[in-house]
Amino acid sequence: MRRIRKIRKVVKVTVPAERSINYPSRISKGDVKKDNFRKVVSPTQITKPNSRNITKKTHRNYKKVIPLWKGETVYIIGGGPSLKGFNWNLLRGKKTIALNKAIQFWPEADVVYWTDSRVWTWHKEDIIKFKGKRYTLAPRSYPCDVSVLKRGKKFGIEWSTDSIAHGNNSGAAAINLAIHLGAKRIILLGYDMGRSNKENYFHNGYPTKVTGDNIYKKQFLPAFDAIDKEIKGKGIQIFNACPTSKLNTFRKITIEESLTF
Repeated sequence: MRRIRKIRKVVKVTVPAERSINYPSRISKGDVKKDNFRKVVSPTQITKPNSRNITKKTHRNYKKVIPLWKGETVYIIGGGPSLKGFNWNLLRGKKTIALNKAIQFWPEADVVYWTDSRVWTWHKEDIIKFKGKRYTLAPRSYPCDVSVLKRGKKFGIEWSTDSIAHGNNSGAAAINLAIHLGAKRIILLGYDMGRSNKENYFHNGYPTKVTGDNIYKKQFLPAFDAIDKEIKGKGIQIFNACPTSKLNTFRKITIEESLTF
């Protein structure tokens, strides 16, 4: 049987100069039309395939907190039921930060702070009328002077004065704010971190689902342990003026004791 050898014929084809294609080094699909081989696409006009040139809208006008209370004792007013029936006039003359709805009960506070953007929706009239300073992590267009701070890490303390560690709750974040304001002793009022006599607040609460014990335990309380670690050696004291509180990180004292500072 004869062996048949296959011969592959190579044909060299030269493309005419006027038909040459001038491709840039990077080119995306669709930038060169099939019927226009001489079209050159500028590299500055080329994007990666399927990429989206979307600029994320961010709030960049963050304010720095001025340390107005250097070395002072600062009282932070939470919403826990231990403040039910509290005589608010006992705070007169003291440096105070009211959280969220607390400004309805102590509108003479020096500062109001909120993390949840819904607080503005619920209590904007009280916030607008408020005479003190306003701080938040919720950026938006406000009709009054509000200092928007940068949302920092989850737990601990942000030492840059334009940022706050949010801690998953306004109570932890407000401690960071008090430190930025210069506080060396911080008193926590209404930091029950749980229900007392089936009540979550000293007031009538918010138009949302009541915070469950599991949320306090897993999402809120770890923030305070992280704060305690980061303030060691900084000369900052924190007292919890609620002996029945589930927050055991800081030394507990009575409200009466706290007012003696």
